[in-house]
Amino acid sequence: MNPLRKLLTWSDRYHWLWLTLAAPLMLFPSPKRSLAMLVVPGIWAVAWLVSRHPERKSGGTLLGTVPLPVTALNSSILLIAIMVLVSTWATYDIAFSLAKISGIVLGLGIFYAVVRESERPRGWWWSLLLFLGLGMGVAGLGLLGTNWFQWKISLFNPITSRIPNLVGGLQGAENGFHPNEIAGALSWTLPLMMTLCFSPLLKIRSGRWVVRAIIWLSTLFMGGVFILTQSRTAYLALASAALVMFWLALPGKARWALIGLLVAVGVAGSIWLSGERITQGMDWLTGNAVLSEQAFSLNSLESRLEVWSRAIYGLQDFPFTGMGMNTFREVVHVLYPLFMIAPDVDMGHAHNEFLQAGLDLGIPGMIGFIALYIGAFWMLARVWFAGHRSSVLSRPMALGLGGGLFAHMLYGMTDAVALGAKPGFLFWMLLGLIAGLYQQVLSASVEQ
Repeated sequence: MNPLRKLLTWSDRYHWLWLTLAAPLMLFPSPKRSLAMLVVPGIWAVAWLVSRHPERKSGGTLLGTVPLPVTALNSSILLIAIMVLVSTWATYDIAFSLAKISGIVLGLGIFYAVVRESERPRGWWWSLLLFLGLGMGVAGLGLLGTNWFQWKISLFNPITSRIPNLVGGLQGAENGFHPNEIAGALSWTLPLMMTLCFSPLLKIRSGRWVVRAIIWLSTLFMGGVFILTQSRTAYLALASAALVMFWLALPGKARWALIGLLVAVGVAGSIWLSGERITQGMDWLTGNAVLSEQAFSLNSLESRLEVWSRAIYGLQDFPFTGMGMNTFREVVHVLYPLFMIAPDVDMGHAHNEFLQAGLDLGIPGMIGFIALYIGAFWMLARVWFAGHRSSVLSRPMALGLGGGLFAHMLYGMTDAVALGAKPGFLFWMLLGLIAGLYQQVLSASVEQ
């Protein structure tokens, strides 16, 4: 093997290392650091060069089968990538959009890196461990760097007021992390942690009490931080996802009993609720604040509806190109003034991930974003129904990964961790794990 070939092969083998080294530069980008985004297409280019003449060992291909793994999400990702390029033409200031553009590029690199590693069962499990570890990292940073609410649930004030803010001054979160964004990020990982607490994995490793203790303690810690965020939308989303997960985990007859119980509770709740209580309940559920400042909050459904109406105006005016990534927060006050929100308030996003995707990337980008969810849930369904023919852990893993995707989707109906936002790498890792699990179950079914 010539030296150049050997170097390319070695570089391709450690593709995840180059992505890891470039990740901080893409998470905290600047015009000077924007060249770091070239690492992602560079990794793919090296993989393509290696794939042209794959090295073989013991009769099988060792490296470089395909530069980009084929998944059910490729067409959706291609559409999103094209619209990101289009958005660079539509944005009024490329530097203002750079952080979100860089975040999506990093996300795409992470997705394909996870899928490549997931071609081997061991690589998938290492990727899963990294996903959960990064989720714990988000929880730890959130605990020590969040600008906690002091006016939502007074019961938590004595706790949050004593937590020191040790992580501050980061780009995009100079005054601390927003509690709602931390809750949205944890909604991707917490359902999987909950599933692991009761999955056959602990039965298989029943003699290793350390593993059991770590999983339970990690779940409790992550859940505690999640509760302290006081994000009522996230609470409702996680509770709904947990209920669906519990329903799926039950045997057939027990599912009908649970449905009957829920219907009875719903009827009793409808009788108890009256006009004033319904209004108060809706205000409470939609009362997530736009900002962490106490001077302003969206404490009513009317305010949220006003934001959504401005987002729809933006989609009508910029249907094909979008207005550019991350620009809604500025453009809304110029083109679509709000009556209930002061013009000096930084909106951040449209409080709906699907509307925000359309504002950033146009209606084609929003379609691509929706298609990501459809494709991911389709793969999870295939894994679920093929679970009895493959690994005993495939169904619990599909349940946990699907629960995280479903919980965040519900959260994204009234709040957002926008495409390209810093915690969004968890979303792309989640999609990569789902695609990798699907490929493994599909391969197992073919072999049988």
